[in-house]
Amino acid sequence: MSIVKVIDLLPGKVVPLQAISAEALQADEFWHRFVCRHEPVIIRGAAAGWPAVRHWAVPGYLESRCADEAVRLWRTFNPAPVLEGTAAMTRRPLKDCLREMREAPGDATFSIPGLDLPAGWAPDIGSLGMLSPRHERAPYGYPGKRLFVYRNASTEWHYHTIDETLTSQLVGRKRFSLFRPDRLTWDHVEPLVRYNYHHMPCGRQFFHADTNIVKHEGEAGPGDVIYIPPYWWHGVDPVDAELGVTLATCFRSPLRRFGSWSDPVTQELIGDVVRSNKASVPLLLAVLAASSLSRKIKGEPWWPMRKQPGAASS
Repeated sequence: MSIVKVIDLLPGKVVPLQAISAEALQADEFWHRFVCRHEPVIIRGAAAGWPAVRHWAVPGYLESRCADEAVRLWRTFNPAPVLEGTAAMTRRPLKDCLREMREAPGDATFSIPGLDLPAGWAPDIGSLGMLSPRHERAPYGYPGKRLFVYRNASTEWHYHTIDETLTSQLVGRKRFSLFRPDRLTWDHVEPLVRYNYHHMPCGRQFFHADTNIVKHEGEAGPGDVIYIPPYWWHGVDPVDAELGVTLATCFRSPLRRFGSWSDPVTQELIGDVVRSNKASVPLLLAVLAASSLSRKIKGEPWWPMRKQPGAASS
C-alpha cells in the first residue's frame, strides 16, 4: 500500500520555520510580532502541560471517553477539495474508528478530519498562553476548535482566506511546510495544485524554473503549536506511522490584516463569494475597504511585512 506524502511534491527553496519557546513568548508579543505581521512560527511546548498530551497516546484512553459520536472515516490522505460520497469514506462510530486505526497494518492510511471536539475529550484540552482573551474573538468562517485524527494521512497543500489558526500537535509528530505566494507564484502554482498536476509522476516538469517558492519548514511534536496565518499555503506530512491527533484553534483576524485588493488570495475570495453567495458581496467589500483604510491610517503595508529569505522584492 502506498503512503502519499505531499510536501516534497512542490519544488522550492527550503528555509527553517522560525521557532520560539512558549516560555519566552508573551501574549502581546505574539499578537503584534506574528499575528499582525502574518508571520508563521512554531511555539515549542505551548500545549505541553495539557492532559491530552499526557494521556491521548495511551491505547484505549480516547475510546473510553467516546459517547455515541458518528464520524466520517477516510482511508486516504486529506485531499483538496474533499470529495464526499466516494468509496474511500464511511460513516461509523468514533470508538470503532479509533480501534480500527490502531489495529491496522503499519502502512494503512486513515483520516478523521474536521472532528468537533467530543464532550468526553474536552476536559483534557487546556488554554494557550500566547492568546489573550481580548484577542480570542470568534472566527469569521472556521469553527473555533476542530480535531484531526489520522494515521499516515498527509494534508494536501491549501490555504485559508480568513481567520487565524493555532495548530496544536497532541499525539504523534508532523512536518509542516508553508509559503506565502506573490503574484508570480500564484499564477504559476495555483492552477497546478488545483488540478493536482503536482501528484503526477512528471509533476515537477510543469513548474517554471523562475517560480519563487520559499518553503518554511519545521517539525512539531506533542505539545508544540504552530501559528498558521491566512494567505499562507501549507502542506502537512506525518513523521511517524502511529495514530496522531492535532487540534486546530481558530480566531478572528485583526481588521487591518483581513485582506488587500491587490492580493491574489483576496481576489480569489471575492470571486468565490460572487459565485456562491452574491448577497454577501457588499459586506465583504465593505470589510475589505475598512481593512485597507485601517492600514493606510497606520501607514502599514500589506506585504511583505519583512522580506522573506530568498524572495524577490515587491
